[in-house]
Amino acid sequence: MRTLKLLLRGLTKALLMGAITLVLTGMPAHAQTSLSGTYKCVTVEVDGKPHRCSAPSLEMNSDGSYQMLAVRGTYEILRGHWLVLSAAKNHRKARLDGRQEIIFEFVSGGKKSKITYRRKYQRPPAWVSG
Repeated sequence: MRTLKLLLRGLTKALLMGAITLVLTGMPAHAQTSLSGTYKCVTVEVDGKPHRCSAPSLEMNSDGSYQMLAVRGTYEILRGHWLVLSAAKNHRKARLDGRQEIIFEFVSGGKKSKITYRRKYQRPPAWVSG
């Protein structure tokens, strides 16, 4: 459990440092409308062992911005299947698995880690129940 807390603290710290870097460098972003939506953390693996995921949701916007708690930044898509968050420089890039999952893989505390986010189902704006 301590390792998971350190992992989440490290992810948050990396996101904040990247946001500062973005402000200083003014890196442009290329949005992809199909990614817009809310992504919920569904799995965390540390050193190959699954852990309960308590990471905050990731909100992807069609204007190329994203938000995770108080951390805001921009994102871009590389080669159609890699996602780069401006505030996550230390974790390099995430792999896009279709339009439904975002998978971050990195090393933290000398251990291979993997966090998977899955897109939450959202009703179309004009959808009416009845």
